[in-house]
Amino acid sequence: MKIFKSKIFKTLVAMFIIGIFLGVISYYVFGIKDNSIINYFESIKNEKFNYSMGLLNSIKYNYKYLIFIWIAGIIFIFAIFIPFIECFRGVSIGFTLSLIIYTFKLKGLILALIMVFPCILINELIYLLESYYSISFASRTYKVFKNNKNITLKYYIKNYFLRFLILGIVLFTSCLFEIYITSNIIKYVL
Repeated sequence: MKIFKSKIFKTLVAMFIIGIFLGVISYYVFGIKDNSIINYFESIKNEKFNYSMGLLNSIKYNYKYLIFIWIAGIIFIFAIFIPFIECFRGVSIGFTLSLIIYTFKLKGLILALIMVFPCILINELIYLLESYYSISFASRTYKVFKNNKNITLKYYIKNYFLRFLILGIVLFTSCLFEIYITSNIIKYVL
């Protein structure tokens, strides 16, 4: 696909990978413990995990980034922050995976792989695609305003919103999979 070969997409992926390395390094440098992740695994292990609350939290957490990235594309001045959001997401994931592996040792490696495949990969692909579309939309809007061109902005916004909806539906499906399928797989590993 043309998107995956573009400089924008490659830059976003590079920022995400840099973020993962920074997250791993920051865990080992600062050694901060995050009890919420450990409590998450304990609640699954003890069969006290609240699926509906977990789904609600997953949706809030994941959609917060998707909506912010989408709005940043509309307000084209904020599009410059999108690569930093990807880097932050990488730091968060790198830190979380390091914490899981360090806390649970070999079992933690298995747990980290279960969490990464497929949910985190799907979510990050969604964020990378939305980031690409947002930066492209912002760039196109800026060029139109800069050159005083008349375009049908309604057409561009309609396509931009349609892509957001499609990615949002896929993200919702990923949240469902994460809570109802992945957590049950984790229960058997613990």
